[in-house]
Amino acid sequence: MSRNVDSVKDINDSKETWRLAVRIMDVWSVVNNKGIEHLEMIVMDSLGDRIQVLIRHDHLLKWKEVIKENMTCIINNGSVYNNDFQWKVCDHSKKIVFLGGTTMKAIELQNIPPKGYFFKDFGEILQDKCKTDRLEDIIGAVSEINHIQSNTPGKKVVVFVVLKDLK
Repeated sequence: MSRNVDSVKDINDSKETWRLAVRIMDVWSVVNNKGIEHLEMIVMDSLGDRIQVLIRHDHLLKWKEVIKENMTCIINNGSVYNNDFQWKVCDHSKKIVFLGGTTMKAIELQNIPPKGYFFKDFGEILQDKCKTDRLEDIIGAVSEINHIQSNTPGKKVVVFVVLKDLK
């Protein structure tokens, strides 16, 4: 008999062995200014709790073709660290990093909701009821572009926009 799964909300750095039943909500590739690529993703459990996951460049080949957005799976033995990403995509204070001993098995899990969005209300944003290091899902329209920071080598383009609430 396989052991029970852990809840995402319970993940902390007090133990090294975790077993998670999750849906991969989003996955993306990040390339740093030295051209080194790694993967990041958001996974969610059946309770709707989410955590950010990092797959370092030295494990990229093992996972890049296996991981698919919206798939459900069991993940074992990722390492837990403080979520020190510059931009966070969920509220969990920790992140999981895949290591050499991390395993993942694709399995059909009907109890985990399909990919969805977690929209932030404009009113909460205007009242500063959001974290400044958190990327939020919003529904709106760009009503004007205030400033575009010029693109310099190794830097991202920064665009300052005014959004209009479409509600």
